[in-house]
Amino acid sequence: MKQTEMSKYLKIITAGTGILFLVLVAWFMPSVLKQVLEGQAGKGIYWGTCIFIWITAVPCFVCLVKFWGICSRIGENRSFCRENAEALRQMSHCTLADSVLYALFLGAFCILGWYSLGIGYLFGIVLILFICITLTVLCAALSHLVYNASRIQEDQDLTI
Repeated sequence: MKQTEMSKYLKIITAGTGILFLVLVAWFMPSVLKQVLEGQAGKGIYWGTCIFIWITAVPCFVCLVKFWGICSRIGENRSFCRENAEALRQMSHCTLADSVLYALFLGAFCILGWYSLGIGYLFGIVLILFICITLTVLCAALSHLVYNASRIQEDQDLTI
C-alpha cells in the first residue's frame, strides 16, 4: 500500500471516528443518561454528568485533529518527522488530562456514594479511565520512537 493510499484510508477512518464520537457525545450519551439518571439522581447530577462528558470530549477531538495532521504527513512521505513526534506528545498530554479528570470523577463517584445508582456506571468510568491511561502510554511511547526515528533520518539525510 502506498503512503498516499494509506493516508487516505486513515483520514476516512479518522473522519468516521470523529462523526461517531460526536453523535455519541452530543446525542446518545445525554439521551441515555436522561432516561436513567434524571429519574434516579435528579437533574443536577444529570446536567453535571453531561457537562463533564462534554468537557472531556474536547481533548479527544483535539487528538483526532492532531492525528489528521499525522495522516497528512504520512501522505507526504514524512512518517518519521519531528512534527509527528510533537503531535503524538501533545496527544499523550490530552489523554493524560482526560485520565486525571476521569480519575477525579471516579473518586467523586465513590465518595458521594453514586455507585448505588448501579454498578454499570462504575464499570463505565473505570473502562474509560483504563482506555485513557492506555492511550496516554501508547502516544508517549510512539512519540519517543518517532522522535528517535526522525533524528536517525535527519542524520542519514545529512550523510547522503
